[in-house]
Amino acid sequence: MKEKNMKQNVKSKFRMLLAAITFSAALALLFAALALPGRLAAQHNQGANPKHHHYKLIDLGTFGGPTSYFTNGFDGILNNHGTAAGWADTSTPDPVPSFCYNPDCFVSHAFQWQSGVLTDLGTLVAGWSSSAFWISGNGLIAGNSQNGEIDPLIPGFPEFRAVLWQKGGITDLGTLEGGYESFAGAVNNRGQVAGAALNTIPDPFCLLAPGFCTTETRAFLWQNGAMQDLGSLGTGNDALASLINERGQIAGISYTNTTPNPITGLPTQDPFLWQKRHHA
Repeated sequence: MKEKNMKQNVKSKFRMLLAAITFSAALALLFAALALPGRLAAQHNQGANPKHHHYKLIDLGTFGGPTSYFTNGFDGILNNHGTAAGWADTSTPDPVPSFCYNPDCFVSHAFQWQSGVLTDLGTLVAGWSSSAFWISGNGLIAGNSQNGEIDPLIPGFPEFRAVLWQKGGITDLGTLEGGYESFAGAVNNRGQVAGAALNTIPDPFCLLAPGFCTTETRAFLWQNGAMQDLGSLGTGNDALASLINERGQIAGISYTNTTPNPITGLPTQDPFLWQKRHHA
């Protein structure tokens, strides 16, 4: 019974990790729902004879599995050229059912969709899963891929790495300080990627997924083949970068100290804006 409870607890914490990665989806849907009534009212008041627009919903399909996915509801999934990025199930069962990459436990691959064609972007290692989270205006795609290894710090958990798809290939962006996981949030037209990586320094309040991961989460900027640690706010040990603009400015969240606050049980966190210093 004790072993069963431990397995259930680990699976519950893994679901927390998935929730952390896809948290923006819920926010996007909420904001869209809040904005919709105002938009409908504005359209209704445009005149007695408004123009009617006809739209068509297109099923982007899968790679033989039951489901396909987008990371959020509004940003980063579709550029102005009509190219969409996401991930879709194959018909292959997940090789690690105790830590399925997707809720339905099928292997999935990142995709690019354009003009009715769904293109498989591949993975770092065959037989494992990948997902595309962001596509830039010029078609660079950032996301994650499993690498076929198991994290020695989280027994049984498959490692995943931040990746960049460009010019038909996939690049592993690496980790920080010998860590085993990294996560890509966004990429700009210059090929700069913002995200978060785990190092190997023990941390009971791991920002990426508190209660699941066990080491510090560090915000990063990846460019020209190198990953840079962006630091954190105040005396906090953890930060996570999620957005980057064309000027290279990065937005994210960071702990401001290491003391759990009585409301959340975690250190206080604030948003941050990072930008390169210009020396006189």
